[in-house]
Amino acid sequence: MYRFIITLALMLIVTPVFAGDNDKAKSSQIIKEAKTTYKEVVKLNNAWRDTKKLIKKASEAHSKKNYEKSISLANQALNQSKMAIEQHNRQKDNYRFLGQ
Repeated sequence: MYRFIITLALMLIVTPVFAGDNDKAKSSQIIKEAKTTYKEVVKLNNAWRDTKKLIKKASEAHSKKNYEKSISLANQALNQSKMAIEQHNRQKDNYRFLGQ
């Protein structure tokens, strides 16, 4: 019985440590990918309004060790960047009245 309690206690103590390291690495990787994709969008001159703000907020949350929020915001920024690239590719042959 004592072995079970000790094992359970160790699992409860050790599991968050490993999860935190994994979340930190995932957060860092997604933020990096979002920044890279955003740079591509800026080169295409098709950046969306809030993408840069989301990346900044994700970086701030990462530095405050709030990895869940950081991952969420970075995923939103990455999604917006990918959608902006898709939008550009679909509309690049259409004439634009503004911005040319």
